[in-house]
Amino acid sequence: MEKEEYDRLRRYEEKYWWHVGRRDLLAALLRRHVERSPVRLGLDIGCGTGSNLTLLEPYGQFFGSEITSELYQDGRPRPARPVFLARGEALPLRDESLGICTFFDVLEHIDDDMGFLREVRRVLVPGGWVLLSVPAYPFLWSEHDVSLHHKRRYVRSTLEAALRRGGLEIVRVTYGMTTMFPLIAGYRLLTKPFPKKRPPRTSYVAAPGPMNQILTAAIRAEARFLERGNLPFGTSLFCLAQKGTAEKEAAARRQRMERS
Repeated sequence: MEKEEYDRLRRYEEKYWWHVGRRDLLAALLRRHVERSPVRLGLDIGCGTGSNLTLLEPYGQFFGSEITSELYQDGRPRPARPVFLARGEALPLRDESLGICTFFDVLEHIDDDMGFLREVRRVLVPGGWVLLSVPAYPFLWSEHDVSLHHKRRYVRSTLEAALRRGGLEIVRVTYGMTTMFPLIAGYRLLTKPFPKKRPPRTSYVAAPGPMNQILTAAIRAEARFLERGNLPFGTSLFCLAQKGTAEKEAAARRQRMERS
């Protein structure tokens, strides 16, 4: 991500409807499936400015990783929790050292997404959790993706295939940002034949306060629905997965044998 886009992220992520809504959707999945455990060790890969670490706090003792220090230069505030510099494909962590690993809109940046997922699996304990989000539908590809250096967008089947190749067991996959899908899809399809002459930029659209509140409320309603079922389409995909429970049982057997 370019420095300019980091700066835009910092301005928008606290109150902008998309960022607030994504946190609501992620929180709904965590509440529904993952037991709270503040002693569980967790990592948020590509943590950015650290805005999601507060959301994750009840589910583990989280720290973050990033690939650049630009976020914290020029006196910018750092997240309250530790952040180290590392690529997700080569984490400087021991095998089976994490209980939960999250990465939100990160996987689409990775050339070898399967290798990335295998590295995540390596550092998870058996039964450890993965929570992630990615942009959905290749036909929605736009200058937004170019500006953020995306490699791909996913559909449910391609995301599930990547996770399985990475050795992870899928617990749940759902679309999200469903409410805004018709508007965003229509805008991108209508503007695609007319490329801009300026450098590509992310598709943040300044929303007046009342409109931002309406959009935030709409995504919050989606989050309430996720407590009961999956959403059939949307501009994002959300997934919960685990390192195999069979491996968890095998590890427990090894521990019993070592104690005996």
